Amino acid sequence: MKDNILVLEAKQTNYEELRDIFFTVRRDTFHWIDPKELKLSDFDESTKDELILAAFIKNKIVGFVSIWVPDKFIHNLFVLQDFQGKGVGTVLVNEAIKKVGLPLTLKCVKSNTKAFNYYKSHNWKIEKEEMGSEGLYYLMKYSNPS
Repeated sequence: MKDNILVLEAKQTNYEELRDIFFTVRRDTFHWIDPKELKLSDFDESTKDELILAAFIKNKIVGFVSIWVPDKFIHNLFVLQDFQGKGVGTVLVNEAIKKVGLPLTLKCVKSNTKAFNYYKSHNWKIEKEEMGSEGLYYLMKYSNPS
């Protein structure tokens, strides 16, 4: 599957699809947020001034990563449910490394066990645990791919 994934810098024309992915994945997996509070426009606020890389399979966007470049901070990493576990997230992270370098950091809400297990299995390390607006989260760092 990884060979079929093309990652490109997102263009404004991709934003409608990206908004939908952002909304859908959050609605389906962020059980700690009231779904009535989610809006399509949350994507625009959450990715403002960030580098956005989109993963395409057969000309369809199946996921994206957004990075706050000055801090090499992954603010968002979302993959459509049907494409999770197929290497899309890993390809996006590897492309982020090519664009901004290491180390990368991100925050993972402790309640998001599926994402946390993904990061742990891909050698992300917990730097610290803190309280945020969505509850307890881990600040995680990725500095060595091996």
